[in-house]
Amino acid sequence: MPLHRPWSRRRVAFVVGAAVLAGVTALVMGLSLWADAALSDSAEKEKHCCWRKGATPAWTSRELGLRIPQEATDRRAAFKEGDRLDTALLAFTLSDAKARHYIDRVLPPEREMLPNPEPQEGGYPKTAPFSRLELPEPEKLTKGMRKVYLAPDDTDSAPEGPHLRHAITLYAHELASDRTRLYVRSVIE
Repeated sequence: MPLHRPWSRRRVAFVVGAAVLAGVTALVMGLSLWADAALSDSAEKEKHCCWRKGATPAWTSRELGLRIPQEATDRRAAFKEGDRLDTALLAFTLSDAKARHYIDRVLPPEREMLPNPEPQEGGYPKTAPFSRLELPEPEKLTKGMRKVYLAPDDTDSAPEGPHLRHAITLYAHELASDRTRLYVRSVIE
């Protein structure tokens, strides 16, 4: 009859250690999956959350203190209310000549719009993209795209400057057929 050998302390320690390690690993993986799902749900909720109803181009224009010319077509706007920051989006289209005149009235004489030589993946707030307005992101466009950042304190010397209430990034994208689309993004504290 074979003798039954009792487990050695080393064997017991190994089995207990392996069981504890497996339990900790399962706990960490479970918490990681839960956190990942919660963050994903939160990001998806944030993407669709808090868009102000009734944020028309006229309303958004008044909120920003940035006039939209009467000749502007394809006017679009959105306003996202956040816990700490709000984001205003505004876009409209003008003839190239009217767009140049408009930009000259908004920009101080010493400022100029700069080209966008390299598209920037993720160079915009993902929670308030222009795709909300069914438009491409201006930061991703290079051909015919120019941009400038303006703060209210910087624009007093421009004819339209004193009315600006919030800092904006202004983009001008030259489209085909003598048209320019102007994009405006403002992050408001």
